[in-house]
Amino acid sequence: MSNYQLDTSRHAACWTKGRGGHGVQYIVIHHWDDPKKHPTFEGTVSWFVSGKGRTSAHYVVEAGRVARMVAESDTAWHAGNWNYNQRSIGIECNPRASEADKQTVAQLVSELLARYPGAKLIGHKDIVATGCPGAYYPPAKALAPYLGGNPTSAPAPAPTAPAGVDVERLAREVIDGKHGNGEARKKALGANYGAVQARVNEILAGNKAPAKKKTTDQVAREVIQGQWGNGADRKKRLTQAGYNYNTIQRRVNQLLK
Repeated sequence: MSNYQLDTSRHAACWTKGRGGHGVQYIVIHHWDDPKKHPTFEGTVSWFVSGKGRTSAHYVVEAGRVARMVAESDTAWHAGNWNYNQRSIGIECNPRASEADKQTVAQLVSELLARYPGAKLIGHKDIVATGCPGAYYPPAKALAPYLGGNPTSAPAPAPTAPAGVDVERLAREVIDGKHGNGEARKKALGANYGAVQARVNEILAGNKAPAKKKTTDQVAREVIQGQWGNGADRKKRLTQAGYNYNTIQRRVNQLLK
């Protein structure tokens, strides 16, 4: 039985439906902000509700209080890495990290580990360069006294590509034989090799079977016919389907002219 009050009445503005076919593999601990800035539970919840920061988390936690902002079955925008977002639960914690704060965070983590056996407990800084989660790092050690030991250790961060690189497109090109093999492939992909090869391995392992994609013209004409929605909804749906939004929209504009 939980010893905290669970609030499910408020919801983050920024999140993505589903998890792209992935399961929960990580529980990622964050803190609200630098404690010197005096962040509060209500302020953090309101920030996610407003959508101003274009971020979210599944839970906001302090001593005796937990707000669920995004359903566990959906993707919160918390890790700064889409690969991790789709595979994790994000928890925003009171940065003051009192004993009572840690007890509540640990209880929630214990419940999540029971629902997702084998999930690894990590900190935000294990994924990207940041000072978050502050006093909770490393989470497995910081929360160990309340979890009955060290349940997990941080994994090596998944390889990522620079912002703007279409990893999905490059991975499918590799599978189609367009970038060679071995050293030739490494040379052709350069700094993108690690992220692209990881995605290739996922596809070939069957984690997410490659869908037969339509041509840019086909999708653009469907957009014009209204099959892909408008504005932000269109962008989200095209991206989730594996299409490059900018490429499709450019072709839509050309056809309309």
